[in-house]
Amino acid sequence: MGRVVEAERPPTTVIAFNLGLFETEGGYCAYLTGAKRFDPDDDDWACDEAFSPSERYFPVDRTSTGAEDWDGFRQEVVEALKAFLASDAGRRSFLAKAKAVTVGFDDGDLFRVQ
Repeated sequence: MGRVVEAERPPTTVIAFNLGLFETEGGYCAYLTGAKRFDPDDDDWACDEAFSPSERYFPVDRTSTGAEDWDGFRQEVVEALKAFLASDAGRRSFLAKAKAVTVGFDDGDLFRVQ
């Protein structure tokens, strides 16, 4: 995450970010998107992509995570994102200035981290 927030500059109109997740044959994949709107009552805001970094996908091998299932993996990602946002780099990042930062599997509920 640190490399992406250092290298990328989303448009100032992007106010919310989602760290999307999906399962792959060998594990999971994470990707970051940004949107110009945020609606806490409608997770479809995250589908209105106005920003995606050039390094869009981050594959995660199933053996590199301690999670037993997809829900455990999602929780690991939530905790890692919280730790990043609490770090110096995270507090300086565009994510820290966002109206909302969420994590969720495609076609699932989004969990608001910030």
